Amino acid sequence: MTKIITLDGPSGSGKGTVGRALAIDLGFDYLDSGLLYRSLALNALINHLDLNDEFGIAATVNDVSLEFSLCSPVVTLNGADVTDEIRSERVSLASSKIAKYTSVRKKLIDFQRKFSRGHGLIADGRDMGSVIFPSADLKIFLTASVKVRANRRYKELIARGENVSLRDLERRIALRDKGDRERKVSPLIAGEGAIVIDASKKSVNEVKKEIIHYFDLIPSV
Repeated sequence: MTKIITLDGPSGSGKGTVGRALAIDLGFDYLDSGLLYRSLALNALINHLDLNDEFGIAATVNDVSLEFSLCSPVVTLNGADVTDEIRSERVSLASSKIAKYTSVRKKLIDFQRKFSRGHGLIADGRDMGSVIFPSADLKIFLTASVKVRANRRYKELIARGENVSLRDLERRIALRDKGDRERKVSPLIAGEGAIVIDASKKSVNEVKKEIIHYFDLIPSV
């Protein structure tokens, strides 16, 4: 039986960094659901698809081939290296838009559940514990203040050479939080039984150790 740890939370809360660290330490597979939505968004932008066409975007789910590894930062989309572009603010905004589409989310449900195989899985996203893996062995809801998350994103984008405003990022993140919480399908909520961790003042290592502590408390079957 595959052991599953879900990591949900708002944008920029550190799910990806913590999730990768956990997967490496525990020897688990890793599902970055945000990367799936980003890949759909980037594919739409590359092919000049209308981001307002919900069903048109949903129809491309099976056309996108995404590859990434825990051991490498490189991300390829349909064979092309998109490592930098897929994390850009342009793709973030497009991804946020298509993630609200019911038909897109429904098409990705079974696809994401297929990752549940082998020894264990770290599933990172916004509805992993509430919708995709409601019976997960451990559910974590990772959060952090808007200011902390905006500052992290600001540093990341500046390092990539993007010209962004910290104040504008704070506004966008707050608006995205609101949209994620209020969307009709798979709203951003802590799944039933989830443990909430505020990572505003904690390092990645501290959060990782806390999650492993909770995981070690789970009785072996």
